[in-house]
Amino acid sequence: MSELGEVVARLWTEAVGAAPAGPEVEFFEAGGTSLALVQFLAGVQDVYGVELPLDRLFTEGFTLTGAASAVEQALLESADIAELTALEAELDGLSDEEIRALLAEEA
Repeated sequence: MSELGEVVARLWTEAVGAAPAGPEVEFFEAGGTSLALVQFLAGVQDVYGVELPLDRLFTEGFTLTGAASAVEQALLESADIAELTALEAELDGLSDEEIRALLAEEA
């Protein structure tokens, strides 16, 4: 699991009061409530500075995997051009082997 996935799982656990039984278990089936949803969303905003669109969570399934994907998408959408250009330049300076090593870390 990626670092982002681990943080989302921690926020989920704090909000629901129990760790998700698996990456595809639905939030409300796992014991989540409306209050837990608000706590989860506030936690995401505190940690990542982004607001998750509720429609996306419920369209794609409010699972751990879906929530992590929504956070990642929100982060990409909130990144500005200067940040993206800097990241692209950093990647351009890496060898194929270094990029493979980074990808392996994420997997």
